[in-house]
Amino acid sequence: MHSWHQRGVTLIEMIVAIVVTGILLALVGMFSRNQITSYFDVAARTELADAADTALRRIARELAGALPNSARVSAGADYIEFVPIKDGGRYRAAGPGSAFDVTQGGHCFEVFGPTPSAAAGDWLVIYNLGIPGASSVYATSAATADSTRKAIDTACTAGQIGFTGTRFPLASPQNRFHVVGGPVSYRCDVASGVVRRYWGYSFAGAQPTPPATGSSSILVDGVTACTFSYTAGALQRNGLVSMQLTLTKNGESVTLLHQVNVVNTP
Repeated sequence: MHSWHQRGVTLIEMIVAIVVTGILLALVGMFSRNQITSYFDVAARTELADAADTALRRIARELAGALPNSARVSAGADYIEFVPIKDGGRYRAAGPGSAFDVTQGGHCFEVFGPTPSAAAGDWLVIYNLGIPGASSVYATSAATADSTRKAIDTACTAGQIGFTGTRFPLASPQNRFHVVGGPVSYRCDVASGVVRRYWGYSFAGAQPTPPATGSSSILVDGVTACTFSYTAGALQRNGLVSMQLTLTKNGESVTLLHQVNVVNTP
């Protein structure tokens, strides 16, 4: 016969095993803590960088289609305003048919190519130099002599476009025209931690900061710093818009600088 001796685990052995396991877990935690923290830090910075890049690219896409010489930045560098182009083309300046006559008030004239898309409330712009008091889309009234925008005449026949009201101050040397709606503004509202977009408000000679009417929506939040700058450049050359945006979340910050060439050939 065989005799078997059974032996259990003593309380002291159990306590020692628990203590040793705890020490090992603590050591593992010390080595893995930095890696785990770094992972969450990188994830937070990636999220911030993606949000900042998306916001700046949205503004850049709109600026790329802005009316020549319509971009302007406020004195505090916290607002940028411009006029998005809806359509455009070239008009007939002479020859047979209905030609554009810069000496006349409202009339219809022929365009080359497809009839431009225009609706009631849109504006016709010709040769916007962006010079207040001489040739500007931001003239307080479209009826003034310096306004490069006139109300669209929706009664013109196919193949033509026209306007109502007073004459244009200048003709385009390249016979270009643009169809626009209203202006758009972006605001760096650091106090509220957002970049906000404004639209649906009226043209004004002095840049509105902020627009008193229209609609607005938040483009991005978490903003702790934001500035706009604009270098117009010489006539027939591109202007340069620089945008710097800093987003902060959970102690992590990301700063991006984005520059956009703005076509200023009217």
